[in-house]
Amino acid sequence: MKDSLNIITELKKTILYLDKIVVNFPSNERVLKDKIREELYDLLEILYMANEFRDKRKKYQFKAIVKIKMLDFYLKVSCDKKYISYKKYQKVSLHLLDILRLLYGWIKYEKKVI
Repeated sequence: MKDSLNIITELKKTILYLDKIVVNFPSNERVLKDKIREELYDLLEILYMANEFRDKRKKYQFKAIVKIKMLDFYLKVSCDKKYISYKKYQKVSLHLLDILRLLYGWIKYEKKVI
């Protein structure tokens, strides 16, 4: 299935990358691992909803921004606890920043259209 939004394609790449990293978390950090996965899949769902429902698009877009910021926080905690390396954290954070920029661009475009 081909996605019409570049932001969704980029998020899918991030999900696949982080899925490989999160597998290596220690078993005592199950909550952190589950929260990262949950935020990723919730974010994907929210972006699909924002794409489909025009009347609630702004609400979903801002909800996606919050999810990205929470995801970045969870990754920072993972880095601080040394579950992921700083290099991996930096790489994922830059990718999340690109997704955030795409999202802000989408919001800005929607303001111009309306």
